[in-house]
Amino acid sequence: MQLSLTHLFCILVAGFLLIPVCTIADGTVSITDISGNQVEIPADVTRVVTVDPFSSQFIYVIGADDRLVGTCIGPANRDLVNKTQPTLGSLPSPGCKTNVNLEELMKLKPELVISSIDYTSINNDIERVSIPLVQIDLEEAENLVKSYEIVGKIFGKEKEAQEFIDYYNQKMNSVQETGESISEDQRKSIYFGQRSPLQTLGDDYYEAEIARIIGASNAAKGLSGGDNTVTMEQVYEWNPSSVVLLPYCPASVEDILADPAWQSLSAVKEKQVFRMPKYLMSWELPVPESILGTLWLQSVIYPESVSFDIKDEIKSFYKKFYRIDLTDKDVENIFSDTTKVTLNKPKQ
Repeated sequence: MQLSLTHLFCILVAGFLLIPVCTIADGTVSITDISGNQVEIPADVTRVVTVDPFSSQFIYVIGADDRLVGTCIGPANRDLVNKTQPTLGSLPSPGCKTNVNLEELMKLKPELVISSIDYTSINNDIERVSIPLVQIDLEEAENLVKSYEIVGKIFGKEKEAQEFIDYYNQKMNSVQETGESISEDQRKSIYFGQRSPLQTLGDDYYEAEIARIIGASNAAKGLSGGDNTVTMEQVYEWNPSSVVLLPYCPASVEDILADPAWQSLSAVKEKQVFRMPKYLMSWELPVPESILGTLWLQSVIYPESVSFDIKDEIKSFYKKFYRIDLTDKDVENIFSDTTKVTLNKPKQ
C-alpha cells in the first residue's frame, strides 16, 4: 500500500508541476523521457551509454561526463575532443545511431542508455534486452530544451542544466526578437550546401529552424530530410539570397564564387557565400555549440541588425561551458575556410 501511495504522489507531482522525475523507491527515480515513457533508473546513475552523436556534448557541459562508460562521438573533431575532452575521447563506442552493436553495448553493463527518439529500430532492440532506455529529441528547438532538462535530471545536474538552458533561451530569444523585427521585404533565404554543393536539407532540419529564428528562411522549401540532391536549375529557381556551405561540404567558398555554373545566382553576384564554422562540432548541429551557429548566421546574413561582437561571444561561450580559453588566433582559425575537413556526418 505504501508503494501505491508513493506512485500516486509521483503522478500528482508530475501532473501539476510538470516535472518529469520522481522518486518511486529507495535508490531509484522515474524519468519521463521525450516520448512520454516512464523509465526507472538508479538515483545515482554512474554507468551511462549514449548512442546518439550529440547528447555527450551536453553531458560534458553539465559536468557529468565521468558517469559515461560508452559514447558516440559522431561527427566531432576527434583531435580536439581528445585534447579538450579527454574523458569523452577515451571512452569505447558500441556504435552510433542505427549502427549499434548490442553485444558490445551489453559488455559495458550500462545502467541506462540515452538515445534519440528517431532511432526506432535500435531503441526497440535495446528495450528487448532489458536495458533502461531514455529517449530524447534534439532536432526541434522546443524538444531540445526539454531533452536538456531530462538529461540534467538523469545525472542530478538540474542546476547546471538550467544554467545552460537559461543562457540558451536568453540568446535565442534575443536573436528571434531581432529576426521578428525584420520587415517582410528585407527577409532573406538561405541555401545550405551539404555533402556536395548540390545536396541540401529540408525544412524539417535543425538548420532550417536556425534560419527561421534569425528571420530568414530555408530556400529549399517543400523538401524534407538531409540528403536531397538537387539540380543547378532548381537552385536558380529558388535563387537564394545567401549560400551557406556546411563544414562537411567539400567545396570552398572560393570554389563557388569562381564556378561559372553559379555565377548568375544572386547570392554569388552579391558575394553572399559563407561556410558554417565548426570547432568541436559543426555549429549548425543540435549541440550546445549551435548557439554560436545561430549568432554567427545572424551576424553574416543581417550584419546591420546585430549589436554583439561574435568573436567575444565565441570566447565567452567556450570559457563558460567548455572551460576552454581560446586565443584570437584560435578564433581566427575557426573562421578560416582553409580549416575545413570532410566530416563523416551521420545521416539524419
